[in-house]
Amino acid sequence: MLRKTLTASLFVLTAAAAGAQDRTPLDAFVDGFPIELEKETREADYNELFRGGDPSAYFNVRTSEFFPTAILPSRQGVMPLASNPMPEIGEIKSELPSESKLDGPLTLNEFLEKSEFAQAYLVVHKGEIVYEKYPRIRPEDHHLWMSSAKPMASLVIDQLISERKIDENAPITTYLTDFQGTPWDGVTTKDVMDMASGMDLEDTSESRFDPDNIARRVYEAEFGFPNETRGVEKLRDVLRSTPKREEPGQAFHYASGLTQMLVILAEEVENDRWAQIFDRRVWSKVGAEGVLQIHLTPDGIAAAHGLVSSNLRDFARFGMLYTPSWNKIATEQVVTDEILARIHDGVRSHEFMMAGFDGPVFADYLGSNDFIANSRQWDILWPDGDMWKGGLMTQGLYVSPSRDLVIVYFNVNNDDHSGHRYPRAIATSGLFDK
Repeated sequence: MLRKTLTASLFVLTAAAAGAQDRTPLDAFVDGFPIELEKETREADYNELFRGGDPSAYFNVRTSEFFPTAILPSRQGVMPLASNPMPEIGEIKSELPSESKLDGPLTLNEFLEKSEFAQAYLVVHKGEIVYEKYPRIRPEDHHLWMSSAKPMASLVIDQLISERKIDENAPITTYLTDFQGTPWDGVTTKDVMDMASGMDLEDTSESRFDPDNIARRVYEAEFGFPNETRGVEKLRDVLRSTPKREEPGQAFHYASGLTQMLVILAEEVENDRWAQIFDRRVWSKVGAEGVLQIHLTPDGIAAAHGLVSSNLRDFARFGMLYTPSWNKIATEQVVTDEILARIHDGVRSHEFMMAGFDGPVFADYLGSNDFIANSRQWDILWPDGDMWKGGLMTQGLYVSPSRDLVIVYFNVNNDDHSGHRYPRAIATSGLFDK
């Protein structure tokens, strides 16, 4: 029952709001969950699990109870973050989206106080915590990053590109030889990194419910749930069978299956499992406060497109790897200047971004479309070099390398994305331009 529930639930990025208003206030769960909710979560259907209600609250912080999980501890000991509070951050205002049940504009402090679903918010500037609030979660709690985890996969691939183990402009089938002779021929690693593959596996509200669509079959294969017409499939076989939609590079077509192609690519090149690769190359250099949890499919494939958990400060530490203050939390510069330049120099056009299903969706989340486009698994890059990656139920990672700024946040809501409206307002407030 659980396998079926989790598989189906991943097909839904926008869930019905009906019933969400009847949920228990998240404050009630800060010190733990009633046993009845644990049972309810295991029996929940996909709407209940990811629509932002009580089962969602449980699942977001207790994912390791439902999946095999690779545990990546800190190998460096804790490299603590200094504190230098800037109360003025809490006074920054933002307009809220039309679907919000709150009357805006609201300051960040007001939003965190009045929202039923905002769990935590953290701002780090020059390696120091300047704003930190946990209105509906404990600081030590692990929480899903959801799709905000996708840059983890692109970082590993970029390291392999820098080491000349991968040519990003060569067909990905150069390395995945069992994909040769399929429509993947001619799709480059860069196309996959930028979600510009032209392959027909885009995540949309329709594709996740179509049993013949690759997007749905990817999730079914990941969790061992039988497709209603094909039975149980293997993820690699499903990805290999993806049909071509158009020539690569035409439009931004967001797909978690593409992130999983990067996982498979890294494993092929390194002859190792992805969680161990990421640990060796990245996380073993980080002085984290807690463990990093990478949740796995039944056959051990890392679901690096979103099923990754940590506490909020360690989420921020990942973002800090892209800033000048990387040395405050890591022993090596794992995001090199070359990798950072590659992210910024290879950005495609705004028209490319908006031609896909999710370009306009992200513009609505952020309340503006003044960005350029996506790049290398980051959803948004702005002209000033700032980067943002969002995740299901309004998780977020915002990095401003030029301002040495990182903003991370956890929420449990899938019908109100107000939490995404604040990072850009904070970054461009002038507080960090000195």
